[in-house]
This record gives sequence, C-alpha cells and structure tokens, in this order.
Amino acid sequence: MLTRIGYHIYTAWLFTVSDLKSVIVPETILGITSALSGGILTHNSSPDARQVLSRLPKVILWNWLNLFLFDLCNQSHPASVVEDSVNKPWRAIPSGRISAKQTRTLLLLVIPCVYLATLKLGGTWESVTLMIGTWMYNDLGGADDGIVVRNLLNGFGYICYSSGSMKVAAGYGLHGLNNQSTTWLAMIGGIIFTTLQMQDMADIHGDAKRGRKTVPLVYGDVAARYSIAIPVIAWSVVCPAFWGLGLVGYLPPLLAAGVFLGRLLLL
Repeated sequence: MLTRIGYHIYTAWLFTVSDLKSVIVPETILGITSALSGGILTHNSSPDARQVLSRLPKVILWNWLNLFLFDLCNQSHPASVVEDSVNKPWRAIPSGRISAKQTRTLLLLVIPCVYLATLKLGGTWESVTLMIGTWMYNDLGGADDGIVVRNLLNGFGYICYSSGSMKVAAGYGLHGLNNQSTTWLAMIGGIIFTTLQMQDMADIHGDAKRGRKTVPLVYGDVAARYSIAIPVIAWSVVCPAFWGLGLVGYLPPLLAAGVFLGRLLLL
C-alpha cells in the first residue's frame, strides 16, 4: 500500500517539478511579500508578519493545485506528449508511469477538487479563470496559435497566479488587494508577455517536432535573444520607476539584468 501511494505521489511530482522554479517558488514569494507590504498592495496597512508567514503552506498549496490541474491538461495533450518525448522524456506520461487517457480521467476528478479547495483557501475567481485559460491554451489550441496568442494567454495566466497568491497570503476574507495592485498585476502580465520566448530557447527541438511557431524557430536564435534582452532592460527601468525608487533602487534590477544579458548574448 505504501509503495503504491509513494508511486502515485512521485507521479504527481513529475507532472509539476519542472514548473516549480517558474511558478511555485516565484508566485509564493510574490504572495507573501505582497501581503507583508502593508498598504502598498493590500488594504491591510499593518500586517502581522507571523500571521502572514503562517499562511505560507496555503499559498504553496494554492499554487500547486492550480499548477497540477494545468499540467495534467497540458501534458496529456497529444502534441505535448510528442514534445515531451524529445524535451522531457522523464515526465510521467512519456516515461510510461501513467497514460494520457488515465491522466484525462484524473483531470475530471482534480477540477472539482481544486475548485472546492479554493473556496476554503481563497482565490476562487483566479482559479476558475485559470481553468478557462487552460482550456483555451490546450484544448482550443492557443498554445500553437501563433506567438502573440500564446504569449497573451501565458501573461494572463501569470496575472491569475499572482493575484491568487496575493489574496491567499493577505488572508482570505480578511484583507483584499488595493487599486495599485491592479496596475502591478498588469505589469507582471506584461513582463511575461514580452519575455516568454526565453523558455522556448531550451525547447526548440520539441517545439519543432510538434510544429509550434516560436520566436527562435520563426525568426532565428539571434533575433530571439535580442527579443528577450530589450524588454528585460526596459522592465528593469520601468518597475523601479513605477514604485518611485531612488537611484539605489534601480541598481539591483539593472545589475541582475546585466548579468542575465551577459549570459544571454555572449555565451
């Protein structure tokens, strides 16, 4: 029994592990730090750090549940199975741990479970919107319907992850997000929309096999690298300007951008 439970837990882990660094970790950090920001992004002008940090498991769980739902749908799609067989053969379906049909059946159970969980955790609107976006991205072909549509859907998805994380961290039913958070969330979506092609650099062979049109495949490697570099520099200036930071506030994002661009353009 324990062996079977461990097997299934590891299978679920394989569905989401490659997205931990791009979704779970950054969105959890965003949610907690936003809740701690006080009146900057929420209606709670004097948050209790211990209470906010006590919600850390809830923020992680909210993100993982919504990510798990998306990954089940995404990775069971026939084109994704083909892509993963090239780019990520260790994933649950291409490695033979579970079939695409079984994954789709599991998805039927996971969708209502995630919805019910968000009624308790918070972020229900964001979760339902993510479900709609997942349907558009995978079943309606938004992932393969051109660069702009794919980037838009991803940008909107990250807005939902960010908003949900912030609401859960702030305290469901206790404190909401303020008007400034709306602008900040839109900027997060803009960052993803303009830099999403970064993830395509490593997936070029799998994307080519499934026939997906990405910036590196359509415009070439050099153009793709500069299409990432330019918005990274721009956002490294726009974001601290939005928060009204002084000169010192510009240094961390610009230094980080400089290191990143050095590796992107020179290596």
